[in-house]
Amino acid sequence: MAKTLTPLSVIAPGSYGINTKSSSLEIGPQWCTTSRNAIVANTGVIAARKGWQAQNSTQIAGGADIKVLHEYIDSGEQSRIISTADNKIFEGTVSITDVTGTITTPTSDNWKFVNFNGKCVGVQAGHDPIVKSNSGDFSDISFDTTPDDPIDALAAWGRIWYVEADRQTIKYTDLLQEGVLNSGSSGTINMYTVWANGADEIVSIQEFNNYLVIFGRKQIVLYSGGEDPNNNLSIVDIINNTGCIARDSVQNIGNDIIFLSEQGIISLARNIQAGGDIRSLPLANLADNVSDFLSIFSLGEPESNVKSAYKPDDGYYLITFPSSGRTFYLNLRYQTPDNKARIFVWTGINPTALAVDRSDNLYVGKNGYVGLYNGYSDNGETYDLFFKTGWTSGGEESLTTKKIFKQAVVTIKGGYSSDITFDWSYDFLSTVYDNESNEVEIQFEASEYGKSEYGIAEYSRINPVSTLIYRMSGSGKSVQFGFRTEIIGSEIEIQRSDLYLKSGKVSRRATV
Repeated sequence: MAKTLTPLSVIAPGSYGINTKSSSLEIGPQWCTTSRNAIVANTGVIAARKGWQAQNSTQIAGGADIKVLHEYIDSGEQSRIISTADNKIFEGTVSITDVTGTITTPTSDNWKFVNFNGKCVGVQAGHDPIVKSNSGDFSDISFDTTPDDPIDALAAWGRIWYVEADRQTIKYTDLLQEGVLNSGSSGTINMYTVWANGADEIVSIQEFNNYLVIFGRKQIVLYSGGEDPNNNLSIVDIINNTGCIARDSVQNIGNDIIFLSEQGIISLARNIQAGGDIRSLPLANLADNVSDFLSIFSLGEPESNVKSAYKPDDGYYLITFPSSGRTFYLNLRYQTPDNKARIFVWTGINPTALAVDRSDNLYVGKNGYVGLYNGYSDNGETYDLFFKTGWTSGGEESLTTKKIFKQAVVTIKGGYSSDITFDWSYDFLSTVYDNESNEVEIQFEASEYGKSEYGIAEYSRINPVSTLIYRMSGSGKSVQFGFRTEIIGSEIEIQRSDLYLKSGKVSRRATV
């Protein structure tokens, strides 16, 4: 009598993200050992990322890469997208205007822009600070004492805080005066005598929970009293053995600050007590599961190329390494069982700049284009979704049991007319895979007559759920499987996989 097949049921395969640290171990099918162009959907399952769509129809700056994107909120609360390329500064998305203005001719595009008192202030190494107001062009700031080519700037507590070229001196302005550094309540911070455990240099400065946070390469210094720096500024904490290695990796996400260090991508986890005291907590490395893999790209990328953004509505942080063509996606809303971010790697999209506006639109810089993260093509081109799960034996009672796999039943949402290939391999033979492909059929037509009843399309084909059946062959004590497909205009989610098997002994149902 034939044995009954036992299902190995995997809900949300691959959805914990990549774990290269333990990829040679049996970490289970909720993890990935490798992936391309995946995200975590709002249901917690793995899905394809969106693509990008050019907003301007004609390339700007001779097709040069856009290196910086920034949302400037002017004095009338109007949002203006600022971009830089080919040693020029532009404004706009669909219609783009050159607003370089009368500034001293730039020789680079690595500006840092901050919004201050209804104006947009910009700094970059080797250049005089610049400013623009509303619809006007940029001009050099008129100073009473010119700062020494600031490499970073912070707008906080009604002042601009400039980090000078020596990366040791911070000069802060008089209240609401971006050009007053030698009178009023302006002042200076000298970090030479502040660094603990030897010399360091400033990479970035931020305001967080009413503290001035100074990121060195090897340590982080926190000051209180920024609202009245001449009388109340004082050190409250110095965090050793962790620093920031890229200015534009720093993102203040409201209740935390995320940044790139030599160790990985760090969350500045602080606990501000009710009395105003600060108590240090361990710094969390959100990318600990991929730290060695991440370092291949982060340590090999020029610092000025590294860009990042945080998208609050979806709870993820992006950091891009353009010369290697890799963008790391960290979902902070859905954490892994070990309290790390769920991480995936994007290819193909390869932004050279990133920005999120107040309406939560994500903009990407491309070669002469301001792109919007939207739709399911890369400006008309296809891209692939790919991932392989971690190895699993189906439960501890099955560790030494050889299983014969017969079929896989996969539940998929979306993916109209897509060919989806199912790959599998046994016993850690990661170079030997069998596969079978199936097509997702369109189950519903578009809305009848192009209309919808009460605003809801009655016959919508949006996100149908399909069940695909794959014939499997072969056997082993452990199995790894994965999916690959080309994204050609529709979103796709991999919701569940049921692998049916039989073994040399009666098996119990295994749910992982």
